[in-house]
Amino acid sequence: MTSHNMSWIRYPSQVSTAVEDIIVSQSIIARCAHVYLAVCVPVSFVTGLFNLTTFIRSRARLGALDAFLLDLTVTNVLMTLLSLTTVSRPDYLATTNLSCAVLSFLFNLCYFNTQYVQVAMLFVFLLQGSSSFLCMATNGVQRPVAGLVAIWGCALCSSLAVVALLGISKELHRTILCQVDPLVAWPEYEIVKFSLGFGFSLVLELVFFILLVIRLAQRTTSPKRDTASAHLVVLAVALTTFACRLFYNIILLQRARLKLQRDLGSPRDELLMSLAEIVLFGEGCVNSLAILLLHTPCRLALRNILECLTQKCRRGEAGNSISLS
Repeated sequence: MTSHNMSWIRYPSQVSTAVEDIIVSQSIIARCAHVYLAVCVPVSFVTGLFNLTTFIRSRARLGALDAFLLDLTVTNVLMTLLSLTTVSRPDYLATTNLSCAVLSFLFNLCYFNTQYVQVAMLFVFLLQGSSSFLCMATNGVQRPVAGLVAIWGCALCSSLAVVALLGISKELHRTILCQVDPLVAWPEYEIVKFSLGFGFSLVLELVFFILLVIRLAQRTTSPKRDTASAHLVVLAVALTTFACRLFYNIILLQRARLKLQRDLGSPRDELLMSLAEIVLFGEGCVNSLAILLLHTPCRLALRNILECLTQKCRRGEAGNSISLS
C-alpha cells in the first residue's frame, strides 16, 4: 500500500490542461444527472412509496419475502434521497470532512444492506421447503425479522469499516469537495468496499443463483403461481443489482489503481466515476419497478387502483352524457 498521505490528490477537472476534454466530460455528466433527476428520481419515489404503503397495509400477513422486499424498498427510498447530492453535478458538494464522512456512511450503509438482502433472499428461496427449519424461516414473521436485524448489523459493521478508511480523522472541519465515495479516501477504501460489498457477496450469489436454477429445472411439477411469482421477483432484483453494480465496482477498482500509482487520472476517469454513481443510484428505481410489477401484493394493489380510476372515469362520462341530454 502507498502512503496514507492523500494531500496530493485532486479532481482531474481542477488541474488538467485538456480543456476540451473537461468541457465534453462535464457536459455529459450534467446531461446524465439531469435525466436521472428528471426521470428516475420521481419514478423511484412514487413506486417506492406505493410499495411501502402496500406492505404497511398488509403488515399482519407479511411473510419472509415481504419482509425482505420491505427492507429493500425502504433502502431504495433512502438511496434515492442520498442521490439528490448529484443535483450539483458536474460540480461537487463543498462541505466539511465530517459531513462528507456522514454522507458516505449513510450511503455505504444502504449499499451493503441491499447487497446482503440479495444474498439472504436467494439463500432462503434456494432452500425453501428443504427442512422444517427453513419452512419456519420462510413462512414465519419472527425469523425474517431476526434475519433483517442481523443483515443491518452486518451492513453497519461493513459501513463503519470502510468509513474508517477515509483517513480524515485529523481534519474533520476542513472544507473539501465531497461525493458519496470521497476522492480523498485511502486506496484501501475502494479495495475493502469491493471485497465486502461485491466480491464476496457475488461469489455467494452466483452459487445460490446456479443452484436455484438447477433446482427449478429439476422440478417434475410446475410450481404454484405465487411461488413462481416469488422466484421471479427475487431473480429479477438480483440480476438488476448485479448489472448496476458491476460497472460501478469496476470503476471503483480503477480509481484505487490510480491512487496506488499516485496518478490523478484524466477527465475521462472522472466522467466514468460520476456515471458509475448515477448508474448505481438508478438501481433503486429499477428495483422498485420490479417489486411493483412482479411482486403479487404490489401488482394487485396497483391493478385495484387502476380499476377504481377506470370506474370513476366511466361514471363521470356517464354523468356528463346524461346532463347533456
